[in-house]
Amino acid sequence: MKKVLCICYFFPPLGMSQRSLKFCKYLHLFGWEPIVLAPESSTYHRQDPTLLTEVPRSCRVIRVPESEEVPNAMIRTEDFQKGWYPEAVKVALKLLQKEKVDMIYTTASPYLSHMIGLKIKELTGIPWVADFRDEWTTNPYIVNKYPPKQMKLNQQFEQQVLTRADKVITVSDEISNILYRQSSLKSNEKFFTIMNGFDPADFPLHPKNVKNDRFTMCYMGSLYGLRRRLANQFFQIIDHSLQQGKLNKDELKVLFVGDPLPQPGEWMKGITENSGYLDHQSALKKALSSDLLLLFISPQEGNQTVTSKIFELINTKKPILAIVPEAGVAAEIIRKTRTGVVVDSRFPEKAIPHILRYYHQWKTNQVVNHSYNHEIQRFSRIEQTKMLAQIMHSIVTK
Repeated sequence: MKKVLCICYFFPPLGMSQRSLKFCKYLHLFGWEPIVLAPESSTYHRQDPTLLTEVPRSCRVIRVPESEEVPNAMIRTEDFQKGWYPEAVKVALKLLQKEKVDMIYTTASPYLSHMIGLKIKELTGIPWVADFRDEWTTNPYIVNKYPPKQMKLNQQFEQQVLTRADKVITVSDEISNILYRQSSLKSNEKFFTIMNGFDPADFPLHPKNVKNDRFTMCYMGSLYGLRRRLANQFFQIIDHSLQQGKLNKDELKVLFVGDPLPQPGEWMKGITENSGYLDHQSALKKALSSDLLLLFISPQEGNQTVTSKIFELINTKKPILAIVPEAGVAAEIIRKTRTGVVVDSRFPEKAIPHILRYYHQWKTNQVVNHSYNHEIQRFSRIEQTKMLAQIMHSIVTK
């Protein structure tokens, strides 16, 4: 069994850690023993201690002290003197002195994790895979929001990471292509795509179809930035449709699992329910018991954006109303899996006829599942972990 040191700031009990957790959960099936470097404590507000039960006993988790503050979105020079970076490098080098590790795996954001991998690679020569869950300096949530000097510094760091890493993996082909162009490398042979997915173990049984008292639309996840604005726009349209009588307020409920609706209209207030932040399994149960699942990706986020939540949604076997870029990766996934309908997020008002159609199916007990299970199974976390293991094997074999 070969060993891989996984440097993951977001790891249970922190939220936003599903990708790293699932890789570590299944790597042993493919000949790799993960050792995880994660913070001892963090001020990150979303925490789910139940995820700790999924960490295999065989997976050692080494907690890095003095990492209370969540690293900034964009690296500053002072980040190398305190917090996550210096302590993680110190702990990693101490571990590598004691035992043989065959591979380094880093995942970002935060991008400081890649700088930790870069430093260890420079000092030890151990092969290194850099995993990008998002773009770096071309990220729409970052562009034009930081001083030019800091942006230039991060562009330099980004080039170093993309050049020195043995392999670079991302969550979509579009992001792989963007990073390849950022790298200025002559070949894209080191860039690979491993999309996010769902864990079959999170769906042991689908609940019996018990009809809700009201037709229930559910949004599961965070609402922030561009996506928050799109959601506000959509629910203002819903509010207006309720006011006009196009939608029946007595038979409609909108459920938010995670973030609440930021600015509910007067008519929306009467049909809205907020569960607050729930542990992963409880959130999935809410989605599984709903009638229509909502997905938002703003046009400004770009065609390359794929929220990780989409992969769990497609495996619920519930219809999805995807208000996303029409030519984007998320839209392609919905169409290929036949798990819902795509509405161009530039025109969210076009969702109303689809809501009425799904409402009518619910009302008349004519809901039909047309999903394409073979396409859905491509996004199993087990299959994706197999891909990561193959990439790492190709490096050490070479």
